Amino acid sequence: MAEKMFVNEKEYEIVKLLGKGKGGYSYLASDGAGQYVLKQIHHEPCDYYQFGNKIEAEINDYKRLKKIGIRIPEMLAVDVERERILKEYIMSA
Repeated sequence: MAEKMFVNEKEYEIVKLLGKGKGGYSYLASDGAGQYVLKQIHHEPCDYYQFGNKIEAEINDYKRLKKIGIRIPEMLAVDVERERILKEYIMSA
């Protein structure tokens, strides 16, 4: 059985892990109609860096990049309680 995750009470099936960074894990996720990137914030200890509010930082960074015109995948939904972000999935050629 495939793993499921929720973003704002909507269910997504996790297809595969896309990558891991210092702020979270990014998964390819599907709702049956489309594919998305679902980022799960994590709080693993880091000896050389102190993190603030990671979900807030993600949202603020996204807004800042969009405002100055940098083309980035759309942020489609944020689930602050679960610390998850749903983004547009762009397949590389």
